[in-house]
Amino acid sequence: MKALFQILIVATCICIVVYYTNVEPSKTEVLEGPTTITKPVIDLESTQQSINELPRPTTGISIYIGKSASEILDNYGKPVRVDPTEFGYEWWVYENKAGLFMVGVMNNIVTQIYTNDMSFNTTPYTINESIDDIYRMTIFEQEVTFESDDNVYLFAMNEEDMKNRILVKYDDVYIQLYIDNETNTLYGVRFLDGATLVLHKSYEMQFFGELVEANTPSSFAQIEINLANGRILTALTNAFREKFELPKLAYSNVLTSLASDNSEQMFLTLMETQTTESEKFDVGGELVALEISYEQLGENVAANYKDPIEVLHGWINSKEHRALVLNEDYTLIGSGAYVNNFTQLYMK
Repeated sequence: MKALFQILIVATCICIVVYYTNVEPSKTEVLEGPTTITKPVIDLESTQQSINELPRPTTGISIYIGKSASEILDNYGKPVRVDPTEFGYEWWVYENKAGLFMVGVMNNIVTQIYTNDMSFNTTPYTINESIDDIYRMTIFEQEVTFESDDNVYLFAMNEEDMKNRILVKYDDVYIQLYIDNETNTLYGVRFLDGATLVLHKSYEMQFFGELVEANTPSSFAQIEINLANGRILTALTNAFREKFELPKLAYSNVLTSLASDNSEQMFLTLMETQTTESEKFDVGGELVALEISYEQLGENVAANYKDPIEVLHGWINSKEHRALVLNEDYTLIGSGAYVNNFTQLYMK
């Protein structure tokens, strides 16, 4: 009888393991980044408009754009970490309970600042401000220009950009307003200079003169950039969850590694290498091979995005992707990037 009881216990455990390792993962479709076109201007005069520039804010964190990075250290101390980017600047990352504060630094000069933390002064806008109030306060132009020496760059927003990724020019500072379409509120703000805006090419862009491009990172540097982008994407996701009073997801080395492998596989597939349809990366299968059981597994993917900020913005404004980001049952997270392809895995 005792032996039979032990056999039943073992059989039950095996059934549980089989059940948990065969749960169908929640997978979303690949979210494609905004389509952007960069082309030269043939007739400059026909594209130039007389647009009244708004005066640059004299208070708030935007005043650091163009200043020495030492002023950031004097006022905010050392960052939690410094992450490289493919655009040549570094991200100085500050994290706290209320969100993230990220400072882009190139040659010891502050080129951009991003935050989703309402404790920071983001004048002339406020985190969690309603989109209606934003439109009442500012008259937006669908086209924004940047001039540098003899070069002219014209950025055009499409209808979708005007809803949730608004670009505003304030003298020599540009502001990107990231809107959460579900709540119709401002969830993140990015202040940046014109040169960085040109490097990012986040909007349809026409140019007259020289097209400035970021230097292609070495293969070793790209590895570090990929790892950094994964870390930032995880931090951004947890910050967004905390806004909805959900617990932060614990970092998982295994999920991070698998997310990185999946992003690389996406890149290789898009590059039309020898990868075939049957060789697609199977995260669930990899976990089974590692003898890791799970109760729930989720997978968000994105392609052709400029950076992790843009990725999370895309996910939270897609119903299916947002549902995974804000799933209250998940406990673990891992994010991986490979060039402009991103994967985020969630597990319980």
